[in-house]
Amino acid sequence: MMLGKIHGRVTTTEFSFEAEAQIKKLDFVVVKTQEGEWATAYIDNITRYGETTLAECRVIGYRNNRGFLVVPNVPFAPETPVFSASEDQIRNTLGIPDSGLYIGILDGYNIKVNLPIKQLVTKHVSILAKTGAGKSYMAGVLMEEFAENRTPVVIMDPHGEYASLSVANDEEKELKFAEKFGVEPKSYQDQIKRFTIEDGSLRLNSRLTADELFHCLPVKVSGTQKGLIYSAMRNLGGKDYSLNDLINEISTLPSQSKWNLISALEFLDKTKLFSHDFTKPEDLVRPGQISIIDVKFARPEIQQTIVFKLANELFAARKASKVPGFFLVLEEAHNFCPERGFGEVASSSIVRTIASEGRKFGLSLCVITQRPARVDKNVLSQCNTQIIMKVTNPNDLKAITDSAEGITAGMRDEIRDLPVGSALVVGVTEHPMLTEIRIRRSKHGGEAVAMPVKGGPMKVRNTTLPPRFSKQDIEAEHKEANVYRVNYPVWELKGTVSGQIGKLFIDGLIGEVMYESQGELKRTNGLKSLVTLSSVERKIISSLLSLKYGNLDKVATSTRLMNNDCHRLLKNLMSKGLVTSDGYNFRPVRVKIPGDIMSLGFSEDSKEMEIDGKIMNFSVPRDTAEKVAGLFGMQVESSDMIYYPYWLVVYSNRKALVDGLTKKVDIEATREVMGMIR
Repeated sequence: MMLGKIHGRVTTTEFSFEAEAQIKKLDFVVVKTQEGEWATAYIDNITRYGETTLAECRVIGYRNNRGFLVVPNVPFAPETPVFSASEDQIRNTLGIPDSGLYIGILDGYNIKVNLPIKQLVTKHVSILAKTGAGKSYMAGVLMEEFAENRTPVVIMDPHGEYASLSVANDEEKELKFAEKFGVEPKSYQDQIKRFTIEDGSLRLNSRLTADELFHCLPVKVSGTQKGLIYSAMRNLGGKDYSLNDLINEISTLPSQSKWNLISALEFLDKTKLFSHDFTKPEDLVRPGQISIIDVKFARPEIQQTIVFKLANELFAARKASKVPGFFLVLEEAHNFCPERGFGEVASSSIVRTIASEGRKFGLSLCVITQRPARVDKNVLSQCNTQIIMKVTNPNDLKAITDSAEGITAGMRDEIRDLPVGSALVVGVTEHPMLTEIRIRRSKHGGEAVAMPVKGGPMKVRNTTLPPRFSKQDIEAEHKEANVYRVNYPVWELKGTVSGQIGKLFIDGLIGEVMYESQGELKRTNGLKSLVTLSSVERKIISSLLSLKYGNLDKVATSTRLMNNDCHRLLKNLMSKGLVTSDGYNFRPVRVKIPGDIMSLGFSEDSKEMEIDGKIMNFSVPRDTAEKVAGLFGMQVESSDMIYYPYWLVVYSNRKALVDGLTKKVDIEATREVMGMIR
């Protein structure tokens, strides 16, 4: 079909034509060269002047008899007809392979976009998009294709999004496009293996070298403290020592610098992340296996430590040919290899090393981020294949255009306006391809928390505190509002304190103790901030909570510390604003706790029952909840995930959470949850 004729300025790489038919940006066109070859171009920009539509095109070229892409060396003649390109011409010129990793179809055409598997396993990939543009969905599509091709993959999953690969897609709104993309629902359960800290399936080697320890510690280590570590390791000799052995050895050394170092080491030890029985590279990298390192409950610095240690060991194992070639996927990569201006984290150096050297050894990197400008530019520039979805931030757009070849000004504008589900694929073929991403075979696990649809979702069985007030009760009081059920996360801990059996309920979003008092829901204040302290500092706080206040001798006797050490630690706690003193007695501050901690709780018992509405994810990990309980000397015997009943009341201009036990608006919970519900 003829679209128009060439008009105006013409070069060997650019031309314009007046459109005589309907056209759109990034459509492919063909023009006959003076040698009789059909050269392919694409529409880079469209301008309308009154009744005239002018299309600006960039020339891609044509294939010669040897199969090489050639750009004409003579400009097209004026008035040369411009035709729409056929699918065969597009496929041949771009060099789209007939097989590979199927990610979608070329926008506006019935051409499957396949990423060549051999090219990808010898190069790096990036998926770049703003929040909500579909980068995690696209990553899931890529993981499905790796599974189909039995390519080993290790995914660093900071949000717990990828376990849904084990569940077949049952979303009706997606499956209606199944025929268009030629896919069917499928579960990859047999190929998925999930590793977490909580169930003990993820453990790091506790035998750390000094250099590894310097990277893992959550604080910057001084020269003196490095000397203490070297001395302790030398004293331990060839012993297969643990972090606790190292702490004990350092505690015997004559230096005042040891205390802050011991505190940092205790923090690392209390993560329960390090063990002699650790997860080996051979456990993670196996043919056809997708290993998901689910660290959603871990703090950012712990996530970075995990990436550092595992990536180090995986790279060493691959260089020694102990594991097959594989893909290492970094979700939220800006947190693991930030641009130098945003600081250095534990995992920065090893990610940079893998980006520059990994391909030589068959270790390929897949970088996924919503903030390209915050990713180390050397890492991003090593990604030869880039899948770019909607990006609007000017700094992020600049980072993309600086790292990807072939991005024109017209394409940069197109990236700003890309609809959700579309991507510009760069580096696979001779020319960037605008691709409509196919629907997933498996269920997507990275969706934002959404409002329930009218009528509510299917009911599921979970352990919850039964609400005293029904939806009808809330609707009767809030007549102009829509009301939805929200199931709020809570840790239910059972254990003993001084031989007394009892329960504690820890808020799964905030980390404070929740309890009912005189018909009202209440929370403690300041407890979560205490769990990051060293065990000795927590012992002092626990003592002061029990004593209410006490002088130095009393606190030292209660904690069995030497007076000098106790005084130094109390001063440190005062500098953190956790302890105050009148010059004689010390008191805990910023912590509000009622009298008998074992008397806290709810009048109803939690029970398993059918619930509907939105189930909120836990953001406070199990070990943090247990540390909060430990502040009161509780010996925790069990810790279970349960849910607290709330009703989300939605007016035209505001939302609020109404407590399902007291029927009162909970301001604190509302503040926590509103950022998670759209």
